[in-house]
Amino acid sequence: MRIALHVPFGAEAFVAALREIPGAAPVVATTKEELSAALASADALAVMASLYDQETADAVAAAPRLRWIHFVSSGVDPLLRFPPPAGVAITNSAAAWAPTVAEHAVTLLSALLRQLPAAVAAQRERRWAAADLRPRLRSLEASTIVLLGFGAIGQAIARRLKAFDAHVIAVARTRRSHADVDEFATVEALDEVLPRADALVAVLPSTPATRGLLDAERLARLPRGALVVNVGRGDTIVQDALIAALADGGLGGAALDVFEREPVPADSPVWTAPNLIVTPHLAGIGSRALAGRLAAVCADNARRAVKGRPFATPVETSTLGG
Repeated sequence: MRIALHVPFGAEAFVAALREIPGAAPVVATTKEELSAALASADALAVMASLYDQETADAVAAAPRLRWIHFVSSGVDPLLRFPPPAGVAITNSAAAWAPTVAEHAVTLLSALLRQLPAAVAAQRERRWAAADLRPRLRSLEASTIVLLGFGAIGQAIARRLKAFDAHVIAVARTRRSHADVDEFATVEALDEVLPRADALVAVLPSTPATRGLLDAERLARLPRGALVVNVGRGDTIVQDALIAALADGGLGGAALDVFEREPVPADSPVWTAPNLIVTPHLAGIGSRALAGRLAAVCADNARRAVKGRPFATPVETSTLGG
């Protein structure tokens, strides 16, 4: 199996892991020209979503032997614009990103609860703000956190929240039990769960079912002063509605790592919204272990493909369209 690799970092780790598999032949493609050449004889493509553009989609469409695309990223958003050829299987690497994204999500939530943005602002003013900050301080301990989305990343967030003794309510398409979740609810019951949330953490992919799910009406169901964190996809929250809820005090604060439009334009109200922490889509980055995890997920799927076994991390493409 010839596997073209088009990744922004960690190519050496991928090559080393794939070469351990009898029958797997990795080929690194750094440029689009190299990718087109590699895909001419490739059976599979491992690619980061951020690199899957029109030129890549054209090369994929022209690849005569391609039967499998593995997204090194968690999301497969480009397939919404560039559907894969018929008969091409899709897998992703959500589990590999989970530890770092979960760490980032809990860090953002803790920063909001512990009033760090306000403390930093006071520091810049050389102002001792204890009397102002102490009444506003909250803690993860005994807080009710609604976790919207419960894939690999959601599960990693739940595990970290429970370490702080939070009360975790997970919301997903199907009800299940999990050691790190106190309550489970289906998406159909979301409106009933939101009024109980001290904070909402969204970890949703972008699909027709999730886009705009958190609109003005749903955000208004949260208790006044509740917090919102989004490390899933930006279009799952109606951004204007979130900013309005921050401006009128309906929300006590929010933290976004993902946005409706990226990069966020300089004139966007995102930059000046009150009590909003902005990080530029970097929640998954920073772990020294990341490249090895990504390579291991890709290699596991490649090993399964060579042996004719089902993939470990399949993506159901029917959920992406119309």
